[in-house]
Amino acid sequence: MFKIAFIKEACYQDLWIGDNNDTSSDLIRSTLLRTGPIGLLEIFGSDFFIVKSNNSKAAQKIRFSQIPKNCLSKEDYKLIESTKIRINSSRLPFRCPNDFSLDAEKINWSKYDIVISLNFAVPISIRRKHPDILWTCMTGEGRFPVLSRCWDYFISHDYPNTPFANLKTINMPYTFIPPKYIYDTFKTSKNKKGICVEINSKISPSDNQGLLKEFYSLNLNVEFHSGDIEKNLKNLASSKYFIKLSGRPVRGNSFLEAMSARSLCLLHYNDCYGKIPFHNYCYFKDEKSLIEKLQFLEKNNDFLVELLNYQDSILQNMIANLKIQFENALLIKRKSLDSKKNKISSNKIGINSILKKSLQPVIGSFCYNSIIRIDDPTIDPREYLPSALE
Repeated sequence: MFKIAFIKEACYQDLWIGDNNDTSSDLIRSTLLRTGPIGLLEIFGSDFFIVKSNNSKAAQKIRFSQIPKNCLSKEDYKLIESTKIRINSSRLPFRCPNDFSLDAEKINWSKYDIVISLNFAVPISIRRKHPDILWTCMTGEGRFPVLSRCWDYFISHDYPNTPFANLKTINMPYTFIPPKYIYDTFKTSKNKKGICVEINSKISPSDNQGLLKEFYSLNLNVEFHSGDIEKNLKNLASSKYFIKLSGRPVRGNSFLEAMSARSLCLLHYNDCYGKIPFHNYCYFKDEKSLIEKLQFLEKNNDFLVELLNYQDSILQNMIANLKIQFENALLIKRKSLDSKKNKISSNKIGINSILKKSLQPVIGSFCYNSIIRIDDPTIDPREYLPSALE
């Protein structure tokens, strides 16, 4: 098994504020926006570190390629580092990234086989010092740089449909999460009911009265996304359905959260581009089709459970395929290193061999002639062979 370190820099605007002394659920409560790849900690036992911001030109370039300067400026990033938030935790309920940030040089990198860096959190000088590590970069918004050095792979943000990793890409969603994790961690009741609406949906109580009345006629209350991460996950864990209603297409992180909350995902064909293999029944073509599916599911609980179990298998396959991708990437990296070491060793042997063949006769001849000149009566020069001929 491999050991992973997951690294974010203090100025990164999203994800957890804490360290390895926090529980994974407290780390989620500390996140500014999204759940994130909590499965790295829960499944692979990864270590999480916040490091001091990398202010190199390359790091800033990748940062602004993810979120433009007119959205988050240099001053905004500095503010993120020191702005304290309150989380629902008995341990350090008020915290900011700078409370936990370390000098990257002080981390014992030799403990790790794989490092996943959010953006360019780990400086290139450190990556060069530790060539045995599989260095992977997870860009904040999934936009890859054209040129980069000392990275073995980039994280795609997409669902890994196969164990195969592309040339320089490992497929892992930003929300990498185990089955039932959100349900077990945030549920307030075993009885699930109602609908949770996906945050990017194009729906409002004033503009969609007809559709909302259809939901209410099925005794399905409707919950909209809350800005509070814990409240939102509790709503999700208590909802029977998670529905995307028009709006912009998404990569699929919210759907993976819903699957982990044991809420059935329902969406239009064009709503998700992150390669998640939803069950065919989960797609609807229009509002009429959606209502018909909900009516059927409300009367056929066994089929609903079957679909929920299918969603669990989607998350299980995601974990299995990612594990194999990491293992194969490590194997390729180590084979490459061994090949380079053997080549260097072979070159050294080749140089030694050339030197030996060219210089040994000269040295041997010199020794032979020296011995003759010594004229030692105990040495018979006719029986002496120079070392080049021995």
